[in-house]
Amino acid sequence: MSRWAGIDEFIAVGEESSFTKAAVSLNVSVAHISRQVTQLEHRLNSQLLTRTTRSVVLTKEGEAFLHQIKHLQHAMDDATALLAQQQSTPKGKIKLTAPVMFGETFIMPAVHTFMQQYPDVEVVMALSNQQENLVEGGFDLAIRLGHLKDSSLKARRLSARHFVICCSPDYLNNFGEPHTVTELHSHQCLIGNSSYWRVCEQGRDKHIKIAGRLQCNSGWALADAAKKGIGIVQLPNYYIEKDLEAGSLVPILTHYQPKPEGVWGVYPPRQFVATNVKALLDHLANALN
Repeated sequence: MSRWAGIDEFIAVGEESSFTKAAVSLNVSVAHISRQVTQLEHRLNSQLLTRTTRSVVLTKEGEAFLHQIKHLQHAMDDATALLAQQQSTPKGKIKLTAPVMFGETFIMPAVHTFMQQYPDVEVVMALSNQQENLVEGGFDLAIRLGHLKDSSLKARRLSARHFVICCSPDYLNNFGEPHTVTELHSHQCLIGNSSYWRVCEQGRDKHIKIAGRLQCNSGWALADAAKKGIGIVQLPNYYIEKDLEAGSLVPILTHYQPKPEGVWGVYPPRQFVATNVKALLDHLANALN
């Protein structure tokens, strides 16, 4: 029997914590999954899973084995991807993740046009504001915003986002315009996820604490509040571009605008990037610029 027999089945069960879900993901029967995993355990002379009527849980030996064997599975994927480089047309499944708002507004429309162009491509998108573990989650690609943490992941800069401090003309008429960030202490600032804004002063980025009577974790809601004269807001450009063009919001403190941040395509550290993923990265880079 091949020493690879049962490996894909075990990894699927370990990741799904379910024989049934593993069978669905591999498009085989539950009986096949169970038989292959049992035979693998016999060959290894180790119990990899604890089975009950309600759950399937990895043993300590199973957790260790899963962690190591996934590296081999990725190596096989890399070898397969190398052959796939010869394909002239992208095809196959791409699993990706992106922040909710940015993914809904910018990434998915671009993905849809990509799928129109390549009808043999399948896409599984997970929109989440939590940073998913790409390797453990089986993701081919993640869209990340801002400064990247040091990691073993590979990254490609797709675009940039600019933070703008702005308010409505009515707010300026009623409360006057601040000319330094220190003057913001006497103004109503609209607070997002953080009570700090990032600004650039004398060539150096720094964070300043702001305060106000409205806090909300929605950029769209804060933009609406700013348009209605409730306060001053700092938001990424994509929330307010149309409002700035229409004049319903006006930029202020422009000499304090921080340096642009990146919009990144991040992918696992494999030697070869699959043809469909590489083509999608190219497509997103064009669509976002």
